[in-house]
Amino acid sequence: MNLRHKRNLLGLGVGLLLFFIGTYGSLATGSKEEISEEGLQELFNMVRYQLRNEYVDPISNQEIMFGAIRGMLQALDDPHTRFMTPDEYNELQVETRGNFGGLGIEVSIRDNVLTVISPIEDTPAYRAGIKPNDKIIEINKRPTRDMTLTEAVKLLRGTPGTSVNISVVREGEDEVLYFDIVREIIKIQVVNSEILEGNIGYVRLKQFSNTAPDDLKKVLQNLLNKKVKGIILDLRWNPGGLLDAAVKVANFFIKEGEIVSTRGRRSELDRVFRANPRDAIVPDLPLIVLANEGSASASEIVTGAVKDHKRGLFIGTKTFGKGSVQNVIPLMYNTAMAITIQKYYTPAGHSIHKTGIKPDIEVQPLDFTREDRRHYREIREKNIVQDFVKQHPLYNNESIAKFKKLIESKGLGLSDYALRRTLREEYDKNKMRPVVDLEFDVQLQRAISEMKKRIS
Repeated sequence: MNLRHKRNLLGLGVGLLLFFIGTYGSLATGSKEEISEEGLQELFNMVRYQLRNEYVDPISNQEIMFGAIRGMLQALDDPHTRFMTPDEYNELQVETRGNFGGLGIEVSIRDNVLTVISPIEDTPAYRAGIKPNDKIIEINKRPTRDMTLTEAVKLLRGTPGTSVNISVVREGEDEVLYFDIVREIIKIQVVNSEILEGNIGYVRLKQFSNTAPDDLKKVLQNLLNKKVKGIILDLRWNPGGLLDAAVKVANFFIKEGEIVSTRGRRSELDRVFRANPRDAIVPDLPLIVLANEGSASASEIVTGAVKDHKRGLFIGTKTFGKGSVQNVIPLMYNTAMAITIQKYYTPAGHSIHKTGIKPDIEVQPLDFTREDRRHYREIREKNIVQDFVKQHPLYNNESIAKFKKLIESKGLGLSDYALRRTLREEYDKNKMRPVVDLEFDVQLQRAISEMKKRIS
């Protein structure tokens, strides 16, 4: 039995024992009285003694105690409340500084499975095709079952230029999907903008970093100077970030009232964040928010505030549902714990956590079918699309028709969307990705259509 499995057994056994001991004691004695603190301590010491002296492999006191603490916190079924060893605490500090290579995905534990919250746009994970709610079951052939969030993040991160293999289970797919992704230094241009047809301002906010409010403020002021008639705020694939940044961003569009509240067990720590009229930049321009299943945390705060105040229209799909607040508490011996202390609530009093926010208008994005994905893999593995683009340098209706005829002659077929997307992907491989792509983005198309109704 390896050390990892041994530790998991210890954490589960001892931790669950500590967590459920009150209930067990009541059942065993027929009494509703809880076991005394002294009795619980004595029971724990008995278990520890048996493990130290009778367990098949030698175990140190530190292993037992760390395992017990992990088990205690894991029994809460909250992946964000967790214990960190000195190494894991140091990893968290490295992550905060951002000096690492990664894939560009936010992950969490959902239903005891390592789950993708969102791939960050224009990162290796996004380009590889990782999607929100993908279940990562292996990292470099190592099963993620019973793996802590800290351990998983450590495995996904690494030296830029190195590769990591992940195995994914995806809803609607019959087979496990495998991805080999090369790590990069994750650098994100937080805000992109463009003026669309009809003098509509389009703003893409990719992350709620500490610079996001200032960056967005400059973009909004520039759009105002250009006399735009409305704003489309795109928060799709935005995994969130800082609470203060979310409040400031929402305040740019909402001039008064509550933006979000945080509530927890200790009511004296509850807070209500309200808009400051002086900080509103575009409180009256027509507004549409785009969000999807990859929009989490801070993105949901802004989306919920806009929706509850009826300040604008929310178009897209239901958001991820990550709405809890953690506090990292340094402990003895350079260990630490992160503990969930509060949850976010929208102005109407709705909890974001595990429920997400439903759109006013639901628009599902275009996607590959199962058959598309199977044929797509073969088309790329056999260099069919790569060779075709070398021989046909222009992407137009003529090249699309020729490519369709070519793959059909090889017994392959793609839906119209998958055909065009596959071809465009190869043509654009070495080009800068455009800010907007109206050929395929049906959600943005709908947002533009709805905005035109409001500004006409």
